[in-house]
Amino acid sequence: MSTRSADLAEELKQVIRLAGRDPEALEGALPALSAFHRVASFDASDEPARVHFILRRLIPEYLERLPAGRDCRAIRELMTWEDEDGQSQSLTTRYHKAAAHLVNAATDFGRRQEPRLLAECARRFIVLDHEDGLAGAAPGGAGAAAPLPVADTDTSAGIVQVHRNLDYHLLVDLMAAAEEIVILNTWIPELNILDDALVEALARGTYVSILMLYPDSQIAQLRNQALQMTTQARPREDRVRRGVRHCLEVPAAIARTAGDDSRRHLRVRLYHSLPSISVYGVDDRAFFSVFLHGQVSVKSPQIEVEGQDSLMGRLVFRELETLWEAGQEFQDLEHWETELLEMGARFGLGS
Repeated sequence: MSTRSADLAEELKQVIRLAGRDPEALEGALPALSAFHRVASFDASDEPARVHFILRRLIPEYLERLPAGRDCRAIRELMTWEDEDGQSQSLTTRYHKAAAHLVNAATDFGRRQEPRLLAECARRFIVLDHEDGLAGAAPGGAGAAAPLPVADTDTSAGIVQVHRNLDYHLLVDLMAAAEEIVILNTWIPELNILDDALVEALARGTYVSILMLYPDSQIAQLRNQALQMTTQARPREDRVRRGVRHCLEVPAAIARTAGDDSRRHLRVRLYHSLPSISVYGVDDRAFFSVFLHGQVSVKSPQIEVEGQDSLMGRLVFRELETLWEAGQEFQDLEHWETELLEMGARFGLGS
C-alpha cells in the first residue's frame, strides 16, 4: 500500500472512532483528507469548519459513490457513525452490521477485517479524489458535477481498475487479511512469490483453492503451442506441462508440513476444458485476464473486479465455479504424482 493510502487509512481509523462522539479531537489530525481537491478548494475559515466539511459532506458523498459489492457495503456500515435518527452508533454495533455483508467474517473483526476495509476505503477515496481533480481541470472548473456511480446495468459495473499486469505486491497485501483465496490458471507462474503468503493464510484459517489445467491433454498442448507464437519462446518447450507439475510441488510441500487444520483448508483441482480466463480471487475481489497467444496471462492486462453480485463479478466468479465443478480434486496432495496418472481416466481420456 502506498504511503498516501497508509496515511489515509490511519486517518479513517480515527474518523470511525471519534466522528460520532468527539469530532473536535479530529481538528488538525486529518492532513491526508484535508489535501483532497474538494477540501482544499473549500473556503473553510477555520479548522472546525474544515473538519465539519470532511465529516458531513466529503465522506458521506464519497460513500455514496462507491460501487456495489460486499466490501463497499461493509465500508458504508463501518463509517456510518450515526443512525437515521442522528444517534451515535458504537463501533461494536458497526462491526456487527459490517460483518453481516461479508462471507465468513472473522469473529475478531477489529483485528482482521477493519484494517483491510479501511485500506480498501482509502484506496477508493484516492481514486475518487483523482476523479474530482480531473473534473475540476475540465471545462466547468471545480464546480463541475462529480462523476456518478456506475449503474449495475452498465457493462463496466464491478470493474475497479485495469492493471498493466498482475500486481503481486497488491495481491499479497490483500491475501494478508483474506478469508478465502482462489487461483484459477493454466498454471501459476511465479508461484514462489505467493507461497509464503499462502502458507501464512492457511495458518490463519483462510480457505485456499487452486485450480489448474490438466497437463497431460491435447488442450494443454494447444495452449503450449499458443505460448510459443513468439520469438522469445524456445521451440518444443512444454511450458504448460512443466509449469503445472512444478506448481503441484508447492501445495504438496505445504501439505507435508502443515497441520491437519491447514491441510483441510487447502484444496487443489485440475480441470480438463478450454481455458477461458485466469483468476486471482481474494474474498469478494478478483484480478482476471484472458489467454493471449505468445504471452502468459499474468503479464497481460489484469481487470480488477469487485462484488460477486456486480455484472463483471458475476461473469468471473460463475466461470470460476463452472470450471471448479468440472475439475477433479486431489485427495492426497503428498502423492499427487500417483493421482495425476489416474486423473486421465477420470476425465475420460485414453492412456
